[in-house]
Amino acid sequence: MMLWSLPVERYMTSVPVLSPDDPLAKAVALARASRTSTLPVLQDGRLVGVIAESDIARLMQEGDPHEQQYLPVRCAMTSEVAVVLPHTPTTQALRVMQEYGFSSLPVVSPDGQYLGMVLRSDVLALTCDTIRPPMVGGMATPLGVYLTGGGVRAGAGSLGLFLTGVLLMVLNLLAMVLVYSGSRWIQQKTGIPLYAMLLSPPASWLDWQDWVGMALRGMPIVLFLLFVRLSPIAGIHAAEHMTVHAIERGEPLEPEYVRRMPRVHPRCGTNLAAGAIIFLTLVNLNVGIYRDLLLLAAFVVTLVAWRPLGNLLQALFTTRPPTERQLLNGIEAGKQLLQRYQAQGYRPLSFHERIWNMGILQIAAGMMVVWWVLDLLGFGIL
Repeated sequence: MMLWSLPVERYMTSVPVLSPDDPLAKAVALARASRTSTLPVLQDGRLVGVIAESDIARLMQEGDPHEQQYLPVRCAMTSEVAVVLPHTPTTQALRVMQEYGFSSLPVVSPDGQYLGMVLRSDVLALTCDTIRPPMVGGMATPLGVYLTGGGVRAGAGSLGLFLTGVLLMVLNLLAMVLVYSGSRWIQQKTGIPLYAMLLSPPASWLDWQDWVGMALRGMPIVLFLLFVRLSPIAGIHAAEHMTVHAIERGEPLEPEYVRRMPRVHPRCGTNLAAGAIIFLTLVNLNVGIYRDLLLLAAFVVTLVAWRPLGNLLQALFTTRPPTERQLLNGIEAGKQLLQRYQAQGYRPLSFHERIWNMGILQIAAGMMVVWWVLDLLGFGIL
């Protein structure tokens, strides 16, 4: 069966919806922000009409636009609407759109409940194999790039995500051991109380020893980032970002196009980690001000700086230019994701499916196993 003859329920999408009593100004704003010029009008979950930009423009010309914008949507909507059922083939939906000049069609259940919209652009994209998931996420794993989006997964599977958790925990513990053991060794050999400074909580904003202690407590993070940068996973991470950028921009998944994509991505988990580092560092400072004021200041600074710092960390530490093999691995995962999404189409996911596809549980499991093994063997962390 050809992909574009599959039922429309697999490729319908969510668009903003209106009620008959909403003002026309709201309809204009939502139509401008959405991917379609025609929006559904619902009442109690049922489709009662659609409103198109052309309908709004016609009504606006009949009077003062500044006054007409406050009229309810019911004044301009079309009540007699062509609809399709979930199991209608996309080819038939396209014929209906072509016959009546529609750019989209509402999808309703047999009992009349509104389900979503099927867009002509999406149906046409099926014929060119260019339909994309609404959002793509991914992870870098020791086994290669992992991608997920639209309810499908591709590339390295759960084993790769589990090994990512193992690797991150090992690198983190290695950094901690080097800092704590190294500080203790220097203190024993030279008498410089580095280990004592490391363990002592800050007591004074002006005490240089407290500043040294804070710097030492931050050293495991710096070493961890250096280890990531030196490991192959940094290149895989970059390949993942570049592939996601190419998919989101509609670029062909070919080396000459993907290679042009940036290594930094705004939705990378590095940005969240940067925010956590900023906030926790600031709230643990002993600067002699009220705790509530310190929390407020930490929140404001984190809100402003988390993304710039995260982007900087991505560029300097958590990604590096991928090798040809790593880039091709990312491209292969991207093509696999698109093929699976085109074959499956859209389907709503449960909360558990979303969490599982994100890979958080698998990574956490890998980290916990390392912790459990070390505890079982009797090794302390410090």
